[in-house]
Amino acid sequence: MSTDLNIDVDFKYNSGFKVAGAFSVEGGNVTSLTGPSGSGKSTLLSLICGLLDPHQGRIEIGERVLFSQEPSVNVKPWNRKIGLLFQQDTLFPHFTVRKNLLFGAKPSIDSQWRLDNIVDAFEIKELLDRKPGQLSGGQRDRVALGRTLLSQPKLLLLDEPLNSVENSLRNTIFDFVQTRIADIGVPTLLVSHDSNLLSRVTGPSFEMNSGVLSK
Repeated sequence: MSTDLNIDVDFKYNSGFKVAGAFSVEGGNVTSLTGPSGSGKSTLLSLICGLLDPHQGRIEIGERVLFSQEPSVNVKPWNRKIGLLFQQDTLFPHFTVRKNLLFGAKPSIDSQWRLDNIVDAFEIKELLDRKPGQLSGGQRDRVALGRTLLSQPKLLLLDEPLNSVENSLRNTIFDFVQTRIADIGVPTLLVSHDSNLLSRVTGPSFEMNSGVLSK
């Protein structure tokens, strides 16, 4: 069943830079977020996942409130059930690829989210016994995204995923992920400067400029 993300927040840094916006991400759709570097895109993702607290506003996934002033609600980041993939991967260097993929993984009734299907779709079978230090940037990107999906989050936040993956494989992986997202109804917010990847997004697009969000 699809669940929507709804957000209406205001946040201001000590420097005076402000991020403000109200929008919805429909469950089952990939919604893209574009804008120049420094415009506030990563700040917005941090607000959604709880790494930063809005000064005012409300964030909810379906009927579950993650942040609100009245009544006062602020769910801790680790309890928000959000899959967050920033540009810098956070693979555990002492774990093999297999252990990284399975960290936080949940049993799935959907075969597309099982380890063997992710491994095959992402073409990482030969990497399972390696450690992150033995991988290229593109391989690390694929493993990081695979681990995020296997945790079966209620919301996906993807900040420049697969940047180091060569184009044809990047397209194949993204199409696989987008199809599965549509099947299970997970709202997904994609931040990217990649025009080729953005052209494949089936959902709506928003733009961030100087901290202000517009459609």
